[in-house]
Amino acid sequence: MSDDQETGGIKELRDAAERGRKATQELDDMKREMAFLKAGVDTDTKAGQLLFKAYDGDLEVDLIRVEADELGILKDAKPEVVPETNDADAQVAQERRDLAADQVPPEHQTEDPYEAGHRQFREMVDAGRPVEDAASTFVRSVIEAATSGDSRVLSDR
Repeated sequence: MSDDQETGGIKELRDAAERGRKATQELDDMKREMAFLKAGVDTDTKAGQLLFKAYDGDLEVDLIRVEADELGILKDAKPEVVPETNDADAQVAQERRDLAADQVPPEHQTEDPYEAGHRQFREMVDAGRPVEDAASTFVRSVIEAATSGDSRVLSDR
């Protein structure tokens, strides 16, 4: 066997291995997308897209649904119906909802959500936690701020 034939055979094997890696990645991507669709995540919204990109848990529909429900980004979620009230009543009702959800209203937050997420990221990495976990915490803080209407993370772009 000549060196050219041997080199050609190795090249073919490498090409086949690369095609296999690409096919496996495409299959994994499709499984992920299917799991999110089955869970009812509204990936047309920015918050849904962020969850899709940042989620690193098991691709079980129920687990994804719980995450999306906590963030309020399920497609089949019914918007909360708020009866007509005056501005003071509406503000008190919103503050109650924020307290019940254990959230700080954006207008009362002192730390920018991006800065808070970065601080938490650094603390976790410095404590020896995996970078992937720290990154998920960062993205989650931004998503939570977006779902609560924080204008510092929302844009019209």
